[in-house]
Amino acid sequence: MRSAPPILSKTVPPRPGSGVIVRRRLIAPLLAAGDSKLVLVTGGAGFGKTTLLIQWHQHLENAGAKVVWLSLGPGDGSLPRFCAILAGALRQGGVPVDPDALIPPDDGTGCEQALDVLLDALARTPGNLYLLLDDFHHVHDPATVRLVQVMADAILPRLHLVIASRTLPALRLGRLRAMEELTAIGCAELPFDLGETAAFLKVRSDGRFGIETARQIHDITDGWPVGVRLASRALSDLSCSDGKTVRTRLCDSGSLDDYLSEEVVGEVPVALLDFMLQVSALRCFDAELAAWITGRGDAADLIAQILAGHMFLLPLERRDGPSWYRFHPMFDAYLDKRREQSGMDVAALHRRAAHWLLQRGRFADAMRSAALSDDLEMVAQLVGRAFPARDSLAGLGVLARWLEGLGCERLAGYPGLLRIGAWAYALTGRQDLSEHWLSRLEAASTEPADARHVWLLKALIATQRDDGATALAALDALQTIGPVPVPCADEHLEIALRMHWLAAQGHHAQARGLYNSAAARRTRTGRGELALVAAAVAAGVAMREGNAVEAERIGVAALRRARTIHGGRSLCAAVCAAVTAQAWYELDRIDEAHEALLYCRAALRAASPALKLHAALTFGRIKALREGPQEALTYLASAELHFRSLGVDRGVVHMVAEQQRIALACGDWRHAQSLQIVLDDLAARQSGTASHAAEIGAMVAVSRARLALVHGHAHAAMDAIEAARRFAGVLGCGRLLVASDLLQARALQALGQHTQAQACAQAALAACYRMGLYRTLIDEGADLRELLRSAAAQAAVPLAAYVAKLFGEPVASANPELPRAPVPAEASLALTHREQEVLALLEQSMSNKRIAMALNISVQTVKWNLKKIFVKLNVTSRYDAIIAAREHGLCKH
Repeated sequence: MRSAPPILSKTVPPRPGSGVIVRRRLIAPLLAAGDSKLVLVTGGAGFGKTTLLIQWHQHLENAGAKVVWLSLGPGDGSLPRFCAILAGALRQGGVPVDPDALIPPDDGTGCEQALDVLLDALARTPGNLYLLLDDFHHVHDPATVRLVQVMADAILPRLHLVIASRTLPALRLGRLRAMEELTAIGCAELPFDLGETAAFLKVRSDGRFGIETARQIHDITDGWPVGVRLASRALSDLSCSDGKTVRTRLCDSGSLDDYLSEEVVGEVPVALLDFMLQVSALRCFDAELAAWITGRGDAADLIAQILAGHMFLLPLERRDGPSWYRFHPMFDAYLDKRREQSGMDVAALHRRAAHWLLQRGRFADAMRSAALSDDLEMVAQLVGRAFPARDSLAGLGVLARWLEGLGCERLAGYPGLLRIGAWAYALTGRQDLSEHWLSRLEAASTEPADARHVWLLKALIATQRDDGATALAALDALQTIGPVPVPCADEHLEIALRMHWLAAQGHHAQARGLYNSAAARRTRTGRGELALVAAAVAAGVAMREGNAVEAERIGVAALRRARTIHGGRSLCAAVCAAVTAQAWYELDRIDEAHEALLYCRAALRAASPALKLHAALTFGRIKALREGPQEALTYLASAELHFRSLGVDRGVVHMVAEQQRIALACGDWRHAQSLQIVLDDLAARQSGTASHAAEIGAMVAVSRARLALVHGHAHAAMDAIEAARRFAGVLGCGRLLVASDLLQARALQALGQHTQAQACAQAALAACYRMGLYRTLIDEGADLRELLRSAAAQAAVPLAAYVAKLFGEPVASANPELPRAPVPAEASLALTHREQEVLALLEQSMSNKRIAMALNISVQTVKWNLKKIFVKLNVTSRYDAIIAAREHGLCKH
């Protein structure tokens, strides 16, 4: 033999690391790719390529396949060295090959003979042979690449090549791809999804990390497997799990710096690393911007090199083109530290970027760079020339962050910037900062036009603090100034605030009239974010009144426009989603409500307490249905603490009252009794606005009635119900009135007054049917089924079938149409609206990711719906689901 035997470690799969989770999501397509001639797994360092191959290797061996493993390292790419390792691996795997004939001389002669020997040995090997080449990015020798290309092109149906590499191999893949003989898994599929991140952290921490911490780590790491592993180590002693602490601890980890220095940038050319340090100062960039700030005419080629090397450069989906990029968050933090150590003039980079971005109308990005350039005159000029309307809430969020860095003290000579800063902080939910900047504006400005800004801002800040008295006083003062002189976002906000407080006082007709008035026409048809927030408030007015059907109609239209115009993650879309979720829950469309709330919860931090409390209440109820009472009680208790920290008694009362309702449903009357003491104490110390006091009084009275009925105190329940009705009359709240009717029906039935009980039940039933209050009827009327059936049979409109369907019972006759609300399925094949949408796109052979993008939902939600579809159709695969759906007439084709 001309070469020493290969090292054993190169022909044996490495041992999996500790805490490894099985990548079932990726193993499945690999198992399905059994007939592919070439399987290509490409991704950057730490993306789990080797771990995935090890797991697949185990599956293949368990299935009886012949598997040969090669681990390549630096220096293993030359043809003689590669052939030596290959010969040893093949012989170890039971493939008869003569090493002396296979290994060519170092002078490059004998390559053709080596190819003939290799192909002959592979052709004589019985059964399927899987040849796994790990870390193929170490192969640069064209002769070695040609050898692998010949194996891939050879007509050997039982040979399957598997290549894992950080870079795309220099192989000709067109024919294999055209013949569907290539299976590729890349950086889009390799990262953990949220479920895998949570599973990994659970194994590594013995379940100490909760789902919220897992979600934070997943967002910071973008699912990068090694990043998640490093996070579990860096956060092993973490007692506080807020997102900022998690990010700081993880990005400051010395282990992260060591790994990236050794595995990613260790062999990067100096010029390329310098380019990466410069462009990473920007939040995102394209080739033109990169060339402008670096002065490099070859910026596009350098970006291509970074992408080819899978060095954590991620493409962005932007409306202005697909060629924008950002670095992975953890790699970006690492480059920040390297840039700081290098002494690079970052301010100069940002000055150049700000000019370029401003010329192209990119205000948000330009503002960030201008602020970081520390050029105050440029900031003032930029804001004066390009400041967007206040209904561009995304732009305001960026502006707020960077103006804070400058500080209002430095801006005393710029009243315009002070006014803009006060608006930016108010509209992004930072009331204390907004008030501080507002006081500076009042001291610095003598312009009469600023008076409108001052009062409108004061009304907005008070609303965000749930301070009705101050908000109403500010709105009254605003009315004395007169109407908005020119159309602008101010009018949308003023209409939204007035609607909110009219509804809070029970004046729903006036709130509706205001929104439908000629003066609000621009708000109803507006495309800006604040106009859409006003539409969400109008939906909230309908929901507060109890009309879930109308709330869903307005909310869905506003949500669709918000997502189309401003994107699914915009603040206006989050507000619209939160309101629409309330209506969907009430209409018993639980999956849609849950999905909407999951999508928008993080963005609701800047929302009003009213919106947050109703979103939290809806989410808690969904948890009770999907996960069980204990999980719901835990969530509601944490939400209660949140509202206590905000000083919002109304939110506390809602959370405690819901905990009591769930406790009573579980038969835990002792806990319910203790919660009633808390509610009574909160009601006794109310001194707020009349509307808030009425709402708290109504909630406490309803809770008292529920508890009295459980103890058999029907007369006490009747007294509490009368008190609830008085409060509900002040508020004009349809759901409270329906709940009062149902509780009164229970009390009257307990007292033997069956005729009066039936009348109450019939009134509640008619209201629920008309307004779509299905969950209120189900939740409060669970003990009144017989009474509701009797009431429905004697109603002017026959509602017996409606009641039967509502409680999931067999229906003997035709059913009346339910207004916009789905009912429980009668058969396992009944698909929800969302499941039908997913199935329709599945029939078009779309991947989970493409379905998620088409429906503007998460990939996890797509998987959840597919799982339910599989169960209902009694199938186990996507293909079988399409066939079964067609057989049952659930697909169009």
